[in-house]
Amino acid sequence: MPIQTRSRLLPLGMGTVAALGSAALVITAGLVLGQPAEDEIAGGHGVLHGYASAPETAWTLDEQSLPGLTGDGDIEVADTSGDDWLVSYTAGIRRVYVLVDADTGASRWDAPVNAGFGACAFDESGDIGCAVRTRTDGPDNGFFLVDRESGHLEPASRGSDTADLVGIGADYIHVNDSGYGVSRRSPSGDEQWSRTFASSATPAVSDGVLVVTTSDGARFVLDPATGEDVVACQDCEVTTYPTGLVVSRSHDGTTTLDFYRVSDGVVDPDRTRSADGLQVVPGPSTLPVVTAAGDTVLESHGRYQILDPGTGRAVWEVADAELSKVHTRPCGPQVSFARKDRSRVFFTLADGARVGELPEPALGHPEADIDMLSCVGASDEVAVFGNGSQLTAFRPSTGDQAWTFPINGDASVIDGRIVLVQGSTLSVLR
Repeated sequence: MPIQTRSRLLPLGMGTVAALGSAALVITAGLVLGQPAEDEIAGGHGVLHGYASAPETAWTLDEQSLPGLTGDGDIEVADTSGDDWLVSYTAGIRRVYVLVDADTGASRWDAPVNAGFGACAFDESGDIGCAVRTRTDGPDNGFFLVDRESGHLEPASRGSDTADLVGIGADYIHVNDSGYGVSRRSPSGDEQWSRTFASSATPAVSDGVLVVTTSDGARFVLDPATGEDVVACQDCEVTTYPTGLVVSRSHDGTTTLDFYRVSDGVVDPDRTRSADGLQVVPGPSTLPVVTAAGDTVLESHGRYQILDPGTGRAVWEVADAELSKVHTRPCGPQVSFARKDRSRVFFTLADGARVGELPEPALGHPEADIDMLSCVGASDEVAVFGNGSQLTAFRPSTGDQAWTFPINGDASVIDGRIVLVQGSTLSVLR
């Protein structure tokens, strides 16, 4: 099916989506402003490095390599800094950390760091801080800096009530034992700000943006220098992208998307755009894919926009009489649209360039049916989808499967690598 392109940029809103028309899978392209190169996109967004051919297990961490690991599967990559990964797991009821080489899985330290009921994290420069609480209170509790080469603990400040920790700049965001108190402190214990939330809080830094999620469904985008709200909402979602963030909220049956620019981790409090009646299609991706929200039963086909949250403008849009209204899959630097005949077409998110297509999946082959799978990640050559039992990589440029890989657990992408958590083991594919 041919693609037609035009160089015009339409305004965002329900009127725009409804007026796209049903040409032969028309791409309306616009200028992408300020988009970073793929290798500059840190961490997530489903961007894979390589995997054009069938992978193999590069390394695995399990009870043989992690002292004291229990069999409850509570193991994860807690933080990363370049090729150094902090892996955390439970040993009994306490949390311990090891620093591993992301290429080989080899431990950098002779013994893990026992944080007890506390936590460890990297700061922005790659220094490791640990809030150690071997008991809920006691003289051994404190904040320590960890020698990256040896794992030796150097005391930085006395006492600690910290149960969770996130690095930001040269400081750390602490969450106290109750889960309600959040503060920013230097390694020496100097407090820059502190605040208390109405429900237990979980902070995270994504694309340099500090977001606190509370157990009552609220989201807070904080100014990291002051701890004050830049954006706050209830029963909403905040999704960060390399150039900005999107806040999705529902009220009185209406879904609203607000777009904000981010520069060097600083969120501009003035929205670049606000639009009612649109929703972000879920999936890890470098740009948001949006479509009409709510009851679309009267729509005859799918209509989608790819937006730059930093400008609030449409990068490109697509509509077609044969385009499905469901099963769209944003995936890393690509997006896959389903047609009504269940075939698929792939485009590059950054500019709407056509990557290729896949035929309708054969009956009896659920591993090849993207409708039933979730995006793991994609590179320029392949898009990897999966479920709890198998990963399947598709090569849209040739219209076929590139490889399959059996799993028994969950797959994610960390710094361009596919990471598997299967029971009480953590593995990386290469």
